[in-house]
Amino acid sequence: MHRRKGFTIAELIVSIFIGLLLVLTISSVFILNQRTFRKSNIKAELTQNGRIVIDLFSRELRQAKDIVTTLPADDSNPSTVAHELKFEDGHITSQIQYVRYYLNGTLLQRQILVYYFDTDPTIYVLWNDVNQFGSPTESIIEDRVIGENISQINFYGDGAITIEIFLRKLNETTNMQSIIDPRNA
Repeated sequence: MHRRKGFTIAELIVSIFIGLLLVLTISSVFILNQRTFRKSNIKAELTQNGRIVIDLFSRELRQAKDIVTTLPADDSNPSTVAHELKFEDGHITSQIQYVRYYLNGTLLQRQILVYYFDTDPTIYVLWNDVNQFGSPTESIIEDRVIGENISQINFYGDGAITIEIFLRKLNETTNMQSIIDPRNA
């Protein structure tokens, strides 16, 4: 008799099955690892974006001369919570100007506004000034995006201002809150 060398059909089927199980297991672990990596990157991006926005709010609100937006004392009545904030800029002392933060879709915008009377547009006045012709005209000097992926922003507080930021990208969300005490307002 001749000695036969090689594998039987049963041995080949079993080894192919074991190889497929091994490949499927490795690819499943790889895909799960990629998803986890993507989620953690998105979460880190949202957190960083929120921190930058809150840092900017903190610096500007601490120097605000006057808060123009009427804010409720707390968030007990969601219908009264402000979703935008306007205040007199305390960093600029050579002229009167205002800063307004508001949402445009999921983008947080920062506007710089000035008010003037039509009789002399070179002199900026307070937003609530009145002359013999009425209220001043509002003019936007700058309007730029300072944050993205923001689904909602809330402002409230009597004295110290609470800021709540809700960020969302794809299916990941994060919320941040800060309490800022305007020193000059």
